[in-house]
Amino acid sequence: MRKQLITTAIAAACFVLGAGGATLYSHADTGPAVFDIFENNVTDEATYKAALPDVIKMIKDNGGEYIAGGFNKTKLMHGKQTVGNRFVVIRFPNEAAYMKAQSDGVKAWLDKYAPESREILAQAWETK
Repeated sequence: MRKQLITTAIAAACFVLGAGGATLYSHADTGPAVFDIFENNVTDEATYKAALPDVIKMIKDNGGEYIAGGFNKTKLMHGKQTVGNRFVVIRFPNEAAYMKAQSDGVKAWLDKYAPESREILAQAWETK
């Protein structure tokens, strides 16, 4: 009887660990989410806003999700550097999706409408 309980316990542990391992492997295929933090100092708001629908479509088509941002919605809390008047945070499911969006036209759009912008990528595993 004791041997059967030990065998059952080992089988249950293998099942649980195997399921957990499958979760880890599913993340390993895609990698961590990528948060694209974009800063710009827009001087011609009308032209910039008119061009936004094109880049928003490219971002969405590649799995990007608008998290936060807008015009004049930031405050410098620490440091001395001036901040731009346009900040945006976009979440991509992984770096591959971000890179595909860049090659599908986002980079060209930025070069044309926001050539002086700064962009920072932050990768993070997400838990839900």
